[in-house]
Amino acid sequence: MRKSFLRLSFLSLALALALTVSPVLGQIEAIHSADGAMTLQGLPRPQDSIAPAQRAHIEAVVAAYEKDKAARRVRDKADGPYRYPFFPQAGIQGQDLYLSNFTDQNFRAGDTAIQDWDCSDYTYDGHQGHDSLIRSFREQAIGVPVFAVLDGVVVDTHDGEPDMNTVWDPNNQANYVLIDHGSGYIVWYFHFRKGSVAVSPGQTVTAGTQIGFTGSSGLSNWPHLHFETRKDRTWVEPSAGPCHPGESLWISQPPVNRDFAVNEFYLSPGRVSVSDRDTWLLDPFPRAATFVKGIQLVGMLMDMHNLPEDSTYEVRVLNPKNQPQVDLSGHYGNDVLFELALLTFNLNLNLNVLGTWHYQVAINDNLVVNAPFKVVATSRQVANRPPSKVTVHLLPPVEGNAITCVVQSGLLLRDPDFDIVSYRYEWRVNNRLVRTVTSAGLTDLLAAGVAQAKDKVSCKVTPTDGQKAGPATTANGVVAAP
Repeated sequence: MRKSFLRLSFLSLALALALTVSPVLGQIEAIHSADGAMTLQGLPRPQDSIAPAQRAHIEAVVAAYEKDKAARRVRDKADGPYRYPFFPQAGIQGQDLYLSNFTDQNFRAGDTAIQDWDCSDYTYDGHQGHDSLIRSFREQAIGVPVFAVLDGVVVDTHDGEPDMNTVWDPNNQANYVLIDHGSGYIVWYFHFRKGSVAVSPGQTVTAGTQIGFTGSSGLSNWPHLHFETRKDRTWVEPSAGPCHPGESLWISQPPVNRDFAVNEFYLSPGRVSVSDRDTWLLDPFPRAATFVKGIQLVGMLMDMHNLPEDSTYEVRVLNPKNQPQVDLSGHYGNDVLFELALLTFNLNLNLNVLGTWHYQVAINDNLVVNAPFKVVATSRQVANRPPSKVTVHLLPPVEGNAITCVVQSGLLLRDPDFDIVSYRYEWRVNNRLVRTVTSAGLTDLLAAGVAQAKDKVSCKVTPTDGQKAGPATTANGVVAAP
């Protein structure tokens, strides 16, 4: 993309944007342009914990469970090495999910230095699990399922607590599920959405059984799944690497995601301003990709991960003749990497030509967004459009394993009006409906044992923006013998 420093071609006034850095409510660091058009914001890594009283209760329950298990001489089946076959949350890591925290390998008392299993700092002091973020409370409201990672027996559950916490309160209780997965491992699944816990103590589950929905209950300041592995009542890091040598507990180990990525983009008919963490997560702004001809204030929001320090940008708005109405470029001035970054632009655009325009954003000379939007003559021509058709596939189904259905269409431009998209998953085995769920996640699972060898399995996915449904797509497969 061509560089031209901060030029607005539809205005005769050149804008000299002096960048200023300021703290904003909710610990957001913000970089503003002098005219208020651009704001780049960085948010500290979310953190969680377990309230001391709740932790004491859980440890007492686990102790009693293990005492009873020993008295009954219950022995775990040994079907092979203990390995996690998938991350137990609907979605794709690095896209609609983001593993922000691993366990802290530098856990010596009094030492506040932090280190994850890969010798980097994707953790915080004393953390004992893996934290996988979803993108907003709007996606939490749609639903992001959590699954049992392996076969097991439910040890304990708790539900009914508020689930949109963003403030650290030591009295907050979390909604959770504990599952005994055998071989001495009891896994803690934490911070579920209120009313979503779908299992009960003593219940036997198979890998891929839905046990709840992702939330932000308890000591949590972001909707996420806290996934904590414990063996013989002591937490362990399931991933292996240079700072945690040994065997991994994953069949396919999730990496530390350090890559830059754009995870959300939309336009809004009016100003977009994010003042704190709550506004970021509530995402309250209307979305639009059709505007009436004339001068319009158009807001833009872009959500990013791992924005490198001292990044550059260019924003261009092109009319239907491919002529730039806006061409802005420069340095953000961020002196550190922004792991969670939010970019907003608010521009008065002279939308003087009917037809399809394009809003382009480049970061560090790489075009990352090229979003079409329409300009029409009257408001009567503004109409909601359904989401785009998705591409779907099944991971090879094998008897005894959970089966995964994957939406491959990515995150950006899933809907021509930039609406949030949810997916209706319908699973059939030999043409018999066995599971339906509406989810914001880019994957869904069919629990192990629902389909047997030689069974025909289908996963039908219908995208919807809550008002209109897009075309459905079906993936089919035949279950193989193990």
